[in-house]
Amino acid sequence: MSGFVEQLRCRGRGAVPLTLEITPPRAARPEILRRRARLLGSRAAAVNAIQRPDRMTSLEASIRLKAAGLDPVWHLATRGRGGAEVRTEIEAAADAGLDLALCIRGDHAAADEIDTPRVRDAVSWVREAIPTAGIGVTLNPYGPRDRVLANLVRKLEAGADFVQTQPVFSPELLRPFAEALRRRVPGFRLVPMVMPLVTLRAAEHLRKRLGLSLPVALLRALETGGEDAGWRAFEDTLVSLRESGLADGFAIMTLETDPPARFQARLVRVFDRVLPREGR
Repeated sequence: MSGFVEQLRCRGRGAVPLTLEITPPRAARPEILRRRARLLGSRAAAVNAIQRPDRMTSLEASIRLKAAGLDPVWHLATRGRGGAEVRTEIEAAADAGLDLALCIRGDHAAADEIDTPRVRDAVSWVREAIPTAGIGVTLNPYGPRDRVLANLVRKLEAGADFVQTQPVFSPELLRPFAEALRRRVPGFRLVPMVMPLVTLRAAEHLRKRLGLSLPVALLRALETGGEDAGWRAFEDTLVSLRESGLADGFAIMTLETDPPARFQARLVRVFDRVLPREGR
């Protein structure tokens, strides 16, 4: 079983596991892939290799990361694909020894096939092919609550272990989803995605890219306080989510594909300051 999932399940010991989301390179460049995967050093329990149509596939990236001794999260996207193609990818992942998957629709533009599987079908197929796998699905807390919850419950009942969210900036956004899901599927784990927005330009870029409604207080802080205010807001988000009891782990996303060393060092310092490691 994936070390990341084991840490999620042992959340009561105080450690808060982190997973880092990275973009694979356009070509098969293992050195670039490994460099991006090591942005957080030993702080990352796992590495999400996202799926993009113009990049090394998540499957290939995950296989390479596992060979390098890392714990990859393979993204299985169903959009625009037939059932046989999806099953073939699952078989390849199983043969490669991958044991951590995020089953998603995918945000690329592609028309579905007549037999394109639902995400919950993909979850059950992965569970069948890799019984010990850690399987995640996603939550958009900005969508219509009843519809989002109904869809998520079916994915969890199909065999998913954890739910990873879109970027969030307040526990209050997640609370109604988490409380409703835990009443219906008590054993699942919630992994909010968090990201440092340290400039107003970055915040605007994220808003346009994902269509998110960002907190007014965050935008005002960035406008008046600049980068330092952005880092304080990021740290406050982590602390509030941790103290809320809603987060079993965190998924870390950065807007830049290759953040500079200064950004990397400050990010790691934030985690060392506010998130305990196991045994501390």
